[in-house]
Amino acid sequence: MPEILMTSEEQKDAARVKNVLYEALERNQSLPVALTAVNVQGGANTRSSFLRSHLELLLSKPYTVTSLFSALDQTASNLNSFGIFSDLSYALDLTQPELSAGVYPPGTLPLTATMVLKEAPSKRLRTGTDVGNGEVSAYVNGSLNNIFGGAESLTLDANIGTRTKSSYILNYSMPIQNSHMWKADLSGIVSTTDREWASHEQDLKGLRLKATGPGALGGVQEVGYEAFMRSVTGLKDEASVTVRAAAGDSFKSSFFNSWTLDKRNDPLFPTEGYYIKMRNEVAGFLPNNKGDIQFMKGEIETQTARSFLNDYFTISVSARTGLLWSLLGDGKTNIVDRFFLGGPNDVRGFYLNRMGPSDEEDSIGGETYVLYGISLFSRLPNVSRESPLRLHFFANGGSLLGIDRADPKSTLIELLQKPSVSAGVGLIYRHPVARFELNFTLPIAVRSSEFPRKGFQFGIGLSYL
Repeated sequence: MPEILMTSEEQKDAARVKNVLYEALERNQSLPVALTAVNVQGGANTRSSFLRSHLELLLSKPYTVTSLFSALDQTASNLNSFGIFSDLSYALDLTQPELSAGVYPPGTLPLTATMVLKEAPSKRLRTGTDVGNGEVSAYVNGSLNNIFGGAESLTLDANIGTRTKSSYILNYSMPIQNSHMWKADLSGIVSTTDREWASHEQDLKGLRLKATGPGALGGVQEVGYEAFMRSVTGLKDEASVTVRAAAGDSFKSSFFNSWTLDKRNDPLFPTEGYYIKMRNEVAGFLPNNKGDIQFMKGEIETQTARSFLNDYFTISVSARTGLLWSLLGDGKTNIVDRFFLGGPNDVRGFYLNRMGPSDEEDSIGGETYVLYGISLFSRLPNVSRESPLRLHFFANGGSLLGIDRADPKSTLIELLQKPSVSAGVGLIYRHPVARFELNFTLPIAVRSSEFPRKGFQFGIGLSYL
């Protein structure tokens, strides 16, 4: 359609008419109105069917001025959530009388909306370095966005680090039925990581398919399937008998489900609110030459935070628990699937992943655990309340054990009655992209199989116990 050019006087007249219309709408919030059409400007690379699925919902509904603006705001927010527009706005105009005469009840004002879309760049490339969880890494991230005109994206992440020797993830993401709430992801993953705490490397190759959307009680639900070939390889000369026995390949085929409810005011350093996450996994659906990996695995994580004395102090209480139960006849679990705990991001006062069972100098992981922690944060004297720096006092405790399948009750008793405990004091800094901690830690109770760390411990991460 050819563009209609307007003189400067005509443009001024149109602007005056629009201003008068908005002033009238502002003064008559309860006035009945009808939306007769929604026009689109821009968005040339976005499918019309994709836009129509969102914009047509606005039509054929009775509105007042207030409810119409609310509906347009919500639609704009929904479209913005896809991340394919750098700017999105809308405008209202009176519908031409010949298009609305006799169609709407007397006293109803017919209006036409225009959505103005400015598309974001379709290609993105980022490089950088990450420091966290005891590792330094370099990464390259490239993405193609809105590749089929329906908010689809193709992303490649490449990562090389001191512990993650190489990691490549190719991910295709798309909305499910054009929904802004549900999306599907298909990922291909190839990685090699150094498990220095267990004297070996792990190779991972496989696919993951998942759907993410709204869950119960306002939470986020994730369901999916994954199939991975895992290899325990690159054994060190000092590898223990347990690690050497675990060497080789295993194939995991599993369905998983998670539910997250996050009501914290800040996930990096919450001062108010609570957090709950549950994750379940059931593996063992496709046979392989060595017998499929078969297990049930579940974890629950909670945190609550509360500030007091005019936000001078904040107390945070966290707890986590997990269970890995083999479905094989011999009850054995694979070292790749076990839980590994300890370090600056969960139980401080231990070397990274050095809690729980061990064989010689190798930590070999556990099949059930309980962790809990309490932290008290306070502002520093003569420092403003807006400062991201805080004083930190903490106590952590927990147990990581293998399961005695002949007497599970004894495992439960030991899990609860004989925890490893540490305490300490330090400083935290809430950076916009991560949380930094420098703590002096003191292990108080430790199992003989564990590797405690007394002294200063530095941590960088997104989540902490």
